[in-house]
Amino acid sequence: MLRLDPTFSVLILDPKEKATPVLKRMLGEIGIVQIESVSNPVDGLARLREVKPDLLLTDWQMEPMGGGEFLRTMRSDPTLAEMPVLVVTADPEPKLFFEAMDAGVNAYAIAPFSTQVLASKLEAIKFNR
Repeated sequence: MLRLDPTFSVLILDPKEKATPVLKRMLGEIGIVQIESVSNPVDGLARLREVKPDLLLTDWQMEPMGGGEFLRTMRSDPTLAEMPVLVVTADPEPKLFFEAMDAGVNAYAIAPFSTQVLASKLEAIKFNR
């Protein structure tokens, strides 16, 4: 069972803001209560630098900066380089998965998925750092 410190924090980067309420509910069911969200990748980078959450949960297809560019920018910043990233997307295209993995994400989930799947992704990240 996933056990996280009560101060564990997550930043959700969801450009369309459609998945944010569902992700917040699922994270809450897992026991994560420190959750923030942003809808723009540029704002996302700024917020990551400000709050330094324990995990970034992000979409891959974004504007004005795509997921690959966003991750490369994030990974090039020494203060963010080691932050775990879980990509959540509704697009099942295998090419996107490989792009994300090459860019340095820690885990990848294709929606829709259950709270149990989200917990297993977090567990994998926790033990593979």
